[in-house]
Amino acid sequence: MHQGFLSRIASCLLVATSFCSGSGLPRRCLELRPGAGNPRNSEGSFVALKDGRILFIYSRYNGDSGADHASAELAARYSGDQGETWTQEDKIVIPKEGLQNVMSVSLLRLNDGSIAFFYLRKNNDYDCRPVLRISTDEGKTWGEAIQCIPDQIGYYVLNNDRVIQMKNGRLVAPVCQHSKQGDTGMDYMGTLLCYLSDDNGKTWRRGKQEWKVFDQDNRRICVQEPGVVELKDGRLMMFIRSNAGCQMISYSSDGGETWTPSTTSSILSPLSPASIKRIPKTEDLLLVWNNHNGLPDYLKQAGRRVPLSMAISKDDGKTWELTKTLEGNLDGGHYCYIAIDFIGDDVILGYCAMHGLSHSRITKVPISWLYAPEPKVNIEYKKSLCDDLKDGSFTKLDSDWGQWTAQEGHAEVLTYSRGKGIRLMGGRDMQTVLTLKEPRPLRAIPITVERFTARQPYAFSVEAKIGDEWVLVAAQGEATKVGIRHPISLAQPDEVATALRFRCTSPAGAIIGDLQTVNLNAFFKD
Repeated sequence: MHQGFLSRIASCLLVATSFCSGSGLPRRCLELRPGAGNPRNSEGSFVALKDGRILFIYSRYNGDSGADHASAELAARYSGDQGETWTQEDKIVIPKEGLQNVMSVSLLRLNDGSIAFFYLRKNNDYDCRPVLRISTDEGKTWGEAIQCIPDQIGYYVLNNDRVIQMKNGRLVAPVCQHSKQGDTGMDYMGTLLCYLSDDNGKTWRRGKQEWKVFDQDNRRICVQEPGVVELKDGRLMMFIRSNAGCQMISYSSDGGETWTPSTTSSILSPLSPASIKRIPKTEDLLLVWNNHNGLPDYLKQAGRRVPLSMAISKDDGKTWELTKTLEGNLDGGHYCYIAIDFIGDDVILGYCAMHGLSHSRITKVPISWLYAPEPKVNIEYKKSLCDDLKDGSFTKLDSDWGQWTAQEGHAEVLTYSRGKGIRLMGGRDMQTVLTLKEPRPLRAIPITVERFTARQPYAFSVEAKIGDEWVLVAAQGEATKVGIRHPISLAQPDEVATALRFRCTSPAGAIIGDLQTVNLNAFFKD
C-alpha cells in the first residue's frame, strides 16, 4: 500500500470530526471466492434486520460455469456485529427456480415494516423478468412470488440493489429491456422503462414511457442497467450504464411515469453500472463507480471496470466532489455491481472485485473517510514498448525501443484489456525479433508475457543476442497460468544485448508487453 497516501488519509481524518468510527479507515470484511462446484459469487444486496443483524443475499453459481445464463441460486450470509464479520456458511434462500437461474437481488425495507426481496428469474434469452417475495418475519420465511412484469414476457434486466420506495410510498423498479432482433439474436442496445407499484408491491404496471437513446447524429447509444434515486425536490434521477464514455442521466417529475431526454453526465465511466444512494446522516448523495477520469487511454479503450471510486454530491447530483479511489488493482481488478447500505457511521459495500464476476467482496467504509479532504491524485504512467504502434500484423515495424521483425503471419500488434503488446500468433514456433536501438544490459529491459489459452501445447522462450551468439535467457512451459501478465526475469542480467528473439508454440499464442505503472492513490491495491 502507498505509505504517502495512507499518511495523507490519516491526517485528513483528524479534521473530519463529524463522525466516529471503529478504525477510521476502510476495511475488508468478507471475501466470497469461487471454488469447486461454485464458479461464481456476485450481485447481492443488504437489509438491516430488527434484531440488529445484517442480511446479505447474493447470486451463488452452483455448476461448472459462471456465465450469466448458467445455473445459480440465491444464498444468504448474516452479520451480528454491524458488518465487521459474517457467517461462514451459505444459507440457500431461493434454489434455482428459472429454467436457467435466479440472480440480481434487491432487498428493501418497506414503509409498512416488511422486507421486499426482488430477483430475476431467468428462463431463456426471451424470458427474464423480476419477481418479488415479501417477508413479514424478518426474512425467516418469504411469501409467494409476485411477477413484477405481468403484462409482457421479455428479457428485462433489473440490476441488483436497484428498487426504491419513494416518500409517497411508490415502488420504482428501473429496468432495461433487450428484445429479439429477427434471426440474428438479441438487441442489447437497450430500451429503458420503469415498472411501478402503489400498493407495496401487490400489483405492478408499466410506466407511461419507454425509450431508446441516440446521440446528436442519430446514432444509437447503448444503454443498460439503469438505477434511480429520489431527489430532495421529489423528482427522480435515473443514472444509466452506457457506451458514451459516461453515465447517462434522465429526470422524472411524475414518479417514474415519464422522463426527460437522456443526456451525458460528468460521471466518466466505461460500459459499467454505477450506484447512487442518499447518506442518511448527511442527506448528501453517495456515488460508487468506475472512475475513468484521467485514466490512460489503453484502459479506457479496453473498457476496464477499474478503479472503484467514491464521491459525494451536496447539490443532489449536479456536481460531485471529494472523489477517492477505494480499489485500484488495474491488472486483476474488476469492480462492479455494487450494493450499498448504511450502518451507523459506516457504509457497507458488496461488489464483484477480482477475476471477472466470480469473486465478490464486502467492504466497510467510515462515512468520515468519505468526507475527508480529497487526496491529490497523481497518475503515473510509464509508456509501453508498443504504445505508438498501430494494431495489426507486421513483418517489420519501428518502435521507441528498436525494430521488430517477423515472418508473415507470425506476429501482430494487439491492444487488449491490460494494454498493448506484440502478440506472437497461434501455431508452432512463431517468432519475432526486437533489434534494440542501442545495446542494453538485460536487467534494464522490463518485459511481461501473457499466455492466451490453457490449451496445450505451450512453450515460450526469450533469447538474447550477446556478442555474436544467441543465448537462452528465459522460458515458460505448461505450468504457466493463463490471463496473467508474468514479469520475465532474464538470466545473466549484467550481460549487454543487442537484440532479443521471442519464440512461442501455442494454439492461441502469447503477448509480449512491458511493466506499465499507473498509480491512482487507491486505498486498496491488492
